[in-house]
Amino acid sequence: MAGRGNNGGGRRSKGERRLVGTRMPIPDADKLVAVAEAEGMTVSDYVADLVTKHLRNIQLDNISNQEALPIPRAS
Repeated sequence: MAGRGNNGGGRRSKGERRLVGTRMPIPDADKLVAVAEAEGMTVSDYVADLVTKHLRNIQLDNISNQEALPIPRAS
């Protein structure tokens, strides 16, 4: 039988996810925990929200490390 959501128990799926982790200085990590709790979020959800909002403003085409080759066009 195929799965049908959360069947009334637990949190609904947020879709496919990939773990992204980082190490932070302890004072910053403690502050992060406090801010996430104050917002009523888990640290993971809070960080994911911040990163997602930041990434929405970035165009991958603008950050490629390649420059156009200076090839003159034939007339």
